[in-house]
Amino acid sequence: MEKKEVIFLLPYLHVNTTSAERFKSLINAFDQQPNISVKVFLVDYRLTKSYFKGLENSLFENDKEIQFVRLSLYPNIIQKIGFFFLNRDFKLLWRVSQLLHLIFHKSDIFHPYGLDVKEASMANNGFVIASGSHFSYFTIANDIARRLNYKLVLDYRDPWTFGYPSVDGFKFIHHLKVRFNRAQELYLLSQSFLNTTVSKSLIEQFPSIFREKFELVPNGSNFNVNEVRLITNVHTFNIVYAGTIYNNQLDNHVFFDAFSEFIKNKDLNSIKLQFIGSSANKNLTRLIESYQLMRCTDITNRVTKLELLEYLNNASVFLHLKYGTNKDIISSKQAEYLMFRRPILLPVSDHGDLKESILSNHAGYVCNHKQEVIECLELLWEKFLKKENLFINQPTELINHLSREKIAQNFAEKIIQ
Repeated sequence: MEKKEVIFLLPYLHVNTTSAERFKSLINAFDQQPNISVKVFLVDYRLTKSYFKGLENSLFENDKEIQFVRLSLYPNIIQKIGFFFLNRDFKLLWRVSQLLHLIFHKSDIFHPYGLDVKEASMANNGFVIASGSHFSYFTIANDIARRLNYKLVLDYRDPWTFGYPSVDGFKFIHHLKVRFNRAQELYLLSQSFLNTTVSKSLIEQFPSIFREKFELVPNGSNFNVNEVRLITNVHTFNIVYAGTIYNNQLDNHVFFDAFSEFIKNKDLNSIKLQFIGSSANKNLTRLIESYQLMRCTDITNRVTKLELLEYLNNASVFLHLKYGTNKDIISSKQAEYLMFRRPILLPVSDHGDLKESILSNHAGYVCNHKQEVIECLELLWEKFLKKENLFINQPTELINHLSREKIAQNFAEKIIQ
């Protein structure tokens, strides 16, 4: 059988983020395929040394045959200024820099200028895979694929000019992206062999002529079935939200209003509201304080995978908060929630992907107003007081397919055929 090469073009890998975990799972899956050699081009953003401060992760454990190539970035003046602001946490000036780069250079500020990717290929045919939302990488990946006569694969973790604006992003910047980048995206879609995205609803955002090129590669759980504790905590009623909180998730206060009423006349030593890895959003802290919930609330920095495992296993209920008016976002935490099979609470329906996932998997409760939330919490609280197990039994087939490793393996096997 003829040997093929798979090249990944990536902006980062050794950090504690769900996107990095997606990259790693895909790299490992292709590396395990017979007659496949894997090469990873990693762009070295020297001027963003503190961008991932607090998110550093141990080196990626990989097969020794995978070839990692670090490529130097040669930033333009706007990038230098923007990364300076980014590293000093000047958020407004960082966003202004992003806007200026889009206007003057018609690309995102992470565009990897001056990359030297002229290394000889290791096979006569293969694939080049790039992942957004650094969508400038799509253009570079296409250049590499054309030079090597390889097939181009575009991994959409977020929409570019088709679909919703960036979460917590400015709508007018999205409109500028549509104006400046739509033609380039259409061109790249015409050149690609295959495109992937994380949900069916995102596929529907693209022009119909390209939809047959899309493959669903959903976000999976970073954990496996054997790591899940099948009995819920009987000592503390833990309501757990895992991951980043965006400002538009805090626009609606129904949950906080309902929770503050729910805890009245209850033993707060037995109740915990936990936001794990959410400390970067200061509006969350202010909201918790305004409802006088600090006594029973924990808001942590981003935690390690092992630490997150303990929080997930000790959870009684998993909390979702909808993303403003957007109904097409299915965050990676949903896979973790489904894997650990505690009841999921969506206090206000998104009338979209989250609602559909929860209800179709019989995984919890979708509410529409304060009283419904209180009733759900009271129901689960009564079961907790009776020391009932809140664990939700799910079909084995569903759980096995939640594994990020399994999802990547299925994709790699399909694309190599």
